Amino acid sequence: MKKTSFLFAAAALALASCGDGDGNEMHYIEMLYPSSHAAVVMADQTSDSLVFASTDSWWLTSSADWCTFDPEYKHVENPYQGSWLSCKMFLTFTPNTTGQTRYAILSIDGGESRNGATYAQVPYLGITRPQRLVSSDLMTDSLYTLTLAAEAERDSVCFRTYSTWTLKTTAAEPWLTLSTAEGRADKHIVYLTMTANTTTAERRDTLVLVSNGVADSIPVVQQAPKKAAN
Repeated sequence: MKKTSFLFAAAALALASCGDGDGNEMHYIEMLYPSSHAAVVMADQTSDSLVFASTDSWWLTSSADWCTFDPEYKHVENPYQGSWLSCKMFLTFTPNTTGQTRYAILSIDGGESRNGATYAQVPYLGITRPQRLVSSDLMTDSLYTLTLAAEAERDSVCFRTYSTWTLKTTAAEPWLTLSTAEGRADKHIVYLTMTANTTTAERRDTLVLVSNGVADSIPVVQQAPKKAAN
């Protein structure tokens, strides 16, 4: 699942610049990534980056202990004051097993110039089939049920993980099989194979995807056959 940029107007830090006493010297920090001052990362994601350019020396801080960076670069001197110095900071995240979206503000303080970005780490994995309904504030989410026709014999689930993963069925009486049950970090399609449902009731299963210690559930339903018209 491609990482999504999101705007958190309330959380993003405002850009500030000012001149010297004569109004000639400018102080500026420009955010290059995330360009919208905010980014969303997945629950099993453990790395990303922060890219910016500054005309000043600067100090970098994180508001959350789950989002860290090399402390050697907490403060960097710009030897060419007034000229642009670009920097790409590599961030490290701990997997989000809290069950809730959490936030970290990366603040860049140049003394007379300030900027920053907000990173939101959601509590779920990057499942794209079935789709997930997420509220605009990221506080609530719901994964749609993968609904199969009674006569269906093949379908699939799609996802992206940032770690090795496993996928398993949990039905007491399994009625579908998986084309693969584990893999490496990447985008994946796992095919589901089942026989047509000839019973009088729908069949249900829950697939459990686990990556980096984070578990996510995919509900699957195969409909009951339609009753023949009299």
